[in-house]
Amino acid sequence: MPSASIITPLFNKGPYVAETIRSVLAQTMPDWEMIVVENGSTDQGPEVARQFSDVRVRLVDSPKRGPGAARNFGLGLATGEWVLFLDADDLLEPGYLAARLADSASVPQAQIIAGCWQEFSDGSPDIFSPGWPTGWGCDTGTVLDYAIGAAPWILHAALVRRNWITAERGWPEALDRLPSEDVAFWFQIILGAQVAWSGHTGALYRVATPTSRNAFRGADTRTQAVGAVIEHNLEFLRSRGATPTPGQCQTLMRVFEDTYRWALAAQAGESAQSALRQAETWLRRCTADGMALSLRKILGLRLFNLVRFGAW
Repeated sequence: MPSASIITPLFNKGPYVAETIRSVLAQTMPDWEMIVVENGSTDQGPEVARQFSDVRVRLVDSPKRGPGAARNFGLGLATGEWVLFLDADDLLEPGYLAARLADSASVPQAQIIAGCWQEFSDGSPDIFSPGWPTGWGCDTGTVLDYAIGAAPWILHAALVRRNWITAERGWPEALDRLPSEDVAFWFQIILGAQVAWSGHTGALYRVATPTSRNAFRGADTRTQAVGAVIEHNLEFLRSRGATPTPGQCQTLMRVFEDTYRWALAAQAGESAQSALRQAETWLRRCTADGMALSLRKILGLRLFNLVRFGAW
C-alpha cells in the first residue's frame, strides 16, 4: 500500500498535464501512486498522459462525466493511506509529499493534513504569491465556521486519509454542473475531523487558466453555484442533527452579501436581489458582536452597502 494516492481528473488540459505529471514524478518521496482519470477530453491530454511509462502513473477512463464523478472513480481505485486531489494544471514542488506527511506526525490521529501554497499564472510563471488556509492553525470548529461558505484552502493544499472519505463524504456529483463544488466537499470532510497543519508551501496553484471552472461566466451562474453549495452544506448539517453556529451564520451572511455586490457590479439585478434576500435572512440569525455587524442590523444590508461600498 503506497503512502499517498494522487487523483487527477483530466478534461481538456493537454497543454498542462505533462508538467503536472512530471512534478509528481519528481517527488523526493517515491512511495505514491498517481491515478489520472480521463473525463471526456477532446484534446491531446490523454495521449500526453499515456507517454509516461512509470508504473506508478495510471491513466483510467471514468464512465461518468464531471470533476466530482471523476474523483470518486479514482477514489474507488486508490490504495494509499492518504489521498491528494491534484488538478491537471497544478503542480507540486519536489518535497511536497515528504514535508506534508512529516508534518502529520504532530497530530498522529489527524484525518487531514492542510497547509500553505503558492499561486502563479501562465503569464508570469516565475512570480509566486503566497496563500494560506482560512483559520490557519485554529481548531476544527473555527475552520468550519469559514468552510460552510467557502473552501478554506486550494484543492491540493490538503491530504485526507483515504478511510475518512466514506460514501457520504465523497465528492457531491450532483454539483458537477456548477463551479466551486470543492466548497461542499471540504465542509463534509472537515466536519468531525482533526487537522494537522503544515507550513510547507510546496503546492503550486495555477490561476486564471482559460478552462478554469472557477472563472465564473456570469452572475446568474455564480449566484446559483453559491446557493447550491451552501444548501448542500446546510443539508449535511441537518442530516447530523446540527444547526449552523453563530460563526457559520456570519460567514453565510457575508458570502451572500459579497455575491450581492458582485451581481450588482455585473448589472444582474435579479441575481443581486436573490443574493440580498439570502444575506438578510442570515443577518437576522447573527449576533451583533461588532460594530460592522451592528451597523448592518441597524441600517439594513442595502443601505449599509451603499454607504460603505457605494453598492445599491
